[in-house]
Amino acid sequence: MSGGKAAVAKAAPAQPRRGTSRRSLVRWLLLVLGVAAMTGAGYLVAALYLFPAPLLPNEREVPRVIGLDERAATADIGRLGLEAAVAGREPHPTADPGEVIWQDPVAGVAIPRGSRVTLVLSDGPPWVAIPDVHGFDEALARRLLAAAGLGVDAVDSVLVKDVPAGVVAGTLPAAGESLRVGRPVTLQLAR
Repeated sequence: MSGGKAAVAKAAPAQPRRGTSRRSLVRWLLLVLGVAAMTGAGYLVAALYLFPAPLLPNEREVPRVIGLDERAATADIGRLGLEAAVAGREPHPTADPGEVIWQDPVAGVAIPRGSRVTLVLSDGPPWVAIPDVHGFDEALARRLLAAAGLGVDAVDSVLVKDVPAGVVAGTLPAAGESLRVGRPVTLQLAR
């Protein structure tokens, strides 16, 4: 090389590639947005299904009125700005007549003010016909009455022609009449 200085090639410092930096920024941004979306979805599931509450101030939570009489249930529902409507009466073995045995919507559901809560009232225990136990012994007559849902409150001794002593001659009220389940009858035994 003639009289000149040889050009020494210096290695240029490595410069970051523009595409790589933007890609990692986009990835981080997508990751943050994904975490935020999952957190929001989790919140909605918890708020709507796990711990529901009225969403709007106009909504009211339906009170539990099962077991109350019609007047008390209607008053409780009315105090919340809701409307009570009786849909009918049905026999119920343990509820007193006029007691609420069913409601729709159920207690705890949030509904708008002015919505209707449908009630079904008890008609009391169902009615059953008194079975004809005439001619049976006392023990069998008691079992037949119990199977019909009736009880025996007393045993009267009566004098009846053509009926052997110790056999049921009849009942009070008479066979074929109706009583509510759980009510007692009086057995009349021949003497």
